This record gives sequence, structure tokens and C-alpha cells, in this order.
Amino acid sequence: MANLAKKQISGQRALILSLSVLLLFMIAPIIYAVLASFKTNMEIFSSPFALPQTWSFDNIISAWHVGNFQQYFFNSAFVTIGGMALVALVACPAGYAFAQLSFRGNNLVFYLILLGMALPVQAIIIPIFYHLRGMGLVDTLTGLTLVSAGLALPFSIFLMRNTFRDVPKELRESAMIDGAGEWKTYWKIMLPLAKPGVVALLIFTFMNIWNDFLLPLVLLMSQQKYTISLGLYSFQGEMATNYALIFGGTVISMVPSIIVYLIFQRSFVDGMSSGASK
Repeated sequence: MANLAKKQISGQRALILSLSVLLLFMIAPIIYAVLASFKTNMEIFSSPFALPQTWSFDNIISAWHVGNFQQYFFNSAFVTIGGMALVALVACPAGYAFAQLSFRGNNLVFYLILLGMALPVQAIIIPIFYHLRGMGLVDTLTGLTLVSAGLALPFSIFLMRNTFRDVPKELRESAMIDGAGEWKTYWKIMLPLAKPGVVALLIFTFMNIWNDFLLPLVLLMSQQKYTISLGLYSFQGEMATNYALIFGGTVISMVPSIIVYLIFQRSFVDGMSSGASK
């Protein structure tokens, strides 16, 4: 027993060490970018790993105004919030239907939807472009929102189906016996019980759409309609030697994702672990 306990302790220490090293590799670039955003160009080159001599938000403020990041930020917020709303409106009731209702072709339709997870966006980006051009939605935030939400739906429906499968069917049956309709049962009883999965869905969708680069690059042409990831790419080209401003713009682009994850991280982990486990 003593040897077994020692082996378990050694295994736990090895796991903690491995995770610590992995965490360091993941957060080191973020920490470096944040520190560099407070430095001058001279400091970045002369002492890249040292703390800033003076802590000033001048680079971030300058990038916000000079780089037109206020417009990029609004565009990304429009696309992201719109995409989250569309995904939630479709994925939640669809997941509920696939998990709780019995109808002909349930599994067939669900697995056909899951095929969308197997298709990389790079393989279908050209047909998407031509379809949007035919509808007059190329170079519009509306078209980008629709495509972003559509590409997020296969995994979102998968997640919500598994979330609703964790809710006992007896609750739905009891509600139906008591006279509640299908919509009222879903809205008043089942959806609140699936809250962790819904929160995870919204955070996952936010991260994907906010940080997406390929779709805006292909579907947007006007600089005034650029999202923040595409705007940052354009800004890097314009300020090729001004690394301080580039790091300031980088911080602007990643702060919303970090804030959202830090606030809702427990709900995100709980929702993903319960919803994506089956």
C-alpha cells in the first residue's frame, strides 16, 4: 500500500509539472505582448524580457485611435453578438428536439448535421463566397454574421443535444401530463436546467467568431467593415516597424476574450464537460 501511495504521489507530481510547463508555454506569449504594449520601440529591442520602465497606456490609446480599432471593435461586436444570438436560437431548440423528442429520422438528421464538423472551412470557403455574392451579401457584416453562425451550428447542436440528454425525460413527461405544451416545457423547465451547456455554447461561439480571421479575410473588402482580427493584420502592415503600437493593438484584440473566459470559466468547463462527453 505504501508503494502504491508513493507511485500515486509521484504520478500526481509529474502531471502537475507537465501541466505547469504547458501553462507556461501558453501564457508566456500573452504576458510578453501585454508587457511590450507598455514599452517604447527602443525598450522592446534593448530589453525585450524586462519590465517596462514606465507603465503607460499610450500605445494602446494610440492604436485605438490611429489604427481605427474603435471601428474594428464595433464590427467584431456586431458580428459576434449577432452570431451568438443566431446560434443560440437554432442550436438550443434543435438540441432539445434531438435529445428529448422521438420523431422519424431523428438520428439520421442529427448525423447529417454532424457531417458539418468533418468539413474544414477551407474546403467550402469558395462556394460560400459565390453563394453570398449571388445574394449580395459579400462585403457585408450581415453576410459574415450568417456564415459565422452557420459554420458554428454543427458543433453547437451536438453540444446542446448532449446537454439536454443529461436532463431526465421524466421531467418533460411530467410537465406534459400537467398540461404544459411543448414550447412551455422547453422554455420554462428544460432550458433553465441546461444553463451550463448554454453558457458554454455562448462562450465557445464568442471565442470562435471574435478570433476568426479566415472568413473576414475572404468575405470583407472594405476596410471600414474589417473585424478586429483582420484590422490588426492590416494595422501590422501599416505599422511594420512600430512594434509598440502593434502590441498595443494586439492587447486590444485579445482583452475581450480573456475577460469573458475569466468571468465564465467555471460555467464553460462545466458545460463543456457535461455537454461534450457523450
